[in-house]
Amino acid sequence: MNMSTGYAQEKDYKAYTLYVYNFMKYIEWPEIESKGDFIIATIGNSPIDNEFKTLAKSKKLKGRNIVFKKYNSVEEIDNCHLIFIPSKEYATLKNINSIIKQKSILLVSENEGGAYKGASISFAVNDEDELTFDINRKELENHKLKISSTLVNLGNVVK
Repeated sequence: MNMSTGYAQEKDYKAYTLYVYNFMKYIEWPEIESKGDFIIATIGNSPIDNEFKTLAKSKKLKGRNIVFKKYNSVEEIDNCHLIFIPSKEYATLKNINSIIKQKSILLVSENEGGAYKGASISFAVNDEDELTFDINRKELENHKLKISSTLVNLGNVVK
């Protein structure tokens, strides 16, 4: 598949994964959550799953191993650090938020507008068809996560 021929319906999940990895680097979890493996999870089936598996095998986060976990349903959610919500599971965002409540879990939505609906970060596409992201600082604070000013300056902060 030739990635340079950008079809609107084809998403470059390698790019999404790179963004997520950088989110992980520029967000600080509470000290108690900063030990042991760093767990990334998705809900349902998504083309990004394979990218996250590759990331987990090939990278570390501040010296920690990265582990990929897949939840088949919202009810399965347990301890993890980051949940990526694919487009197909967007409707479960509110449900996920009610399950994780105040836990220090970063919710990243593939859908544009997710940051307005309870995700900490959601992807968007700007007028030049470039991948970008929205940041919901209130949600980050609710989950006791600190975001670096570097990341804030790269994204779009929503109210």
